[in-house]
Amino acid sequence: MNITNKSLSPRYTRDGITSYLLGSESTSGAKNLMTSLVEMSPGGKQQIHQHVTEQSYFIITGEGEMTVGNEKITVQSGDSIYIPSNAPHGLINNGKEILVYLSAGSPPFGKEIERQLWPLAPTRMK
Repeated sequence: MNITNKSLSPRYTRDGITSYLLGSESTSGAKNLMTSLVEMSPGGKQQIHQHVTEQSYFIITGEGEMTVGNEKITVQSGDSIYIPSNAPHGLINNGKEILVYLSAGSPPFGKEIERQLWPLAPTRMK
């Protein structure tokens, strides 16, 4: 069994977003799945990007505007969004509270890319 606490996870902070890498090859040895927890401040913006990894976002709290391909839609707590492989996608927190979502993706990016994308050390030591 492998348990990962977000405070012990690699992270990044930019554009009003903090992302914690939870289950992945570099954090838990996962070979086929990657998960992260993302916290977006009001006004936070995930830039439009794309990658081979297909993903699902589950909105835990808050609301925002999700873009997948040419579609834009308001998403809120309880919504699950599927993002196909190579689809351009991004999210903006246009609400008044923090937006929190869990992301799951497959195939994972792999250790080297994970280290590039989540470069910051854990917020506390084990």
